[in-house]
Amino acid sequence: MGGALAENSKKAPDTSSQTTKKAAEVPKQGNKKEAEPPKQTDKKGTETPKETTKKEAEASPKQGEKKEAALPKPVTITANRMEVNRKLHVAIYIDNVVVKKEDLTIYAKKVEFLFDDQMKEIQKVTAEGGVRIVDTEKTATSEKAVYLNDQDILVLTGHAKVWQGDNVVTGSKMTLLRKEDRIIVESDGKERITSVFYQNKEEGGSKAGIGIVPKGKTDQEKSTKKTDQEKTSKNKEN
Repeated sequence: MGGALAENSKKAPDTSSQTTKKAAEVPKQGNKKEAEPPKQTDKKGTETPKETTKKEAEASPKQGEKKEAALPKPVTITANRMEVNRKLHVAIYIDNVVVKKEDLTIYAKKVEFLFDDQMKEIQKVTAEGGVRIVDTEKTATSEKAVYLNDQDILVLTGHAKVWQGDNVVTGSKMTLLRKEDRIIVESDGKERITSVFYQNKEEGGSKAGIGIVPKGKTDQEKSTKKTDQEKTSKNKEN
């Protein structure tokens, strides 16, 4: 009998260890984790950088690629003679000088340019002798004119005169603040300030256009002129 019990004990499998192993393999509820993809490494075991997607590659700038900056507008100068002194940072143009800068054109017998230390940026422009300056709206004349480039300010001296359309202002000194669209006229005591303005009349007799503005014709004036032209043409035909 003892031998039979020993034989049965040999045949009975030990399920305790198998149950423990299976219980360890079953993940607990609520603790499931998604399998992470294996990290890519090189031969030395160093992790390689993540590959960028197509959208990321298009959004990021390429190496060596720079954003296009707005090119500065050029200043064109013509003259019969030119002198440059790099020590004084000065360039002088003489005889029949024409300077064109964007919407501003300067005519004079002599124009001197003062540059920065590197001779790259214009700081001041001084024009002398029969100066005439034209922009999109106004025309000015004087004996001398100084233009401050950074501030966009124009100073006229010596019988300064500015007109826009038929309206005219004269004085011994004028300061044109172009950014503010403002003019300051001064007198030296000898030459008084003179202004001539043409008033534009609208229907009903109201006045408009008092200031340095182009003189325009109202609809009533245009219709009157048209009627007069039609009468003249009919008289010629008769």
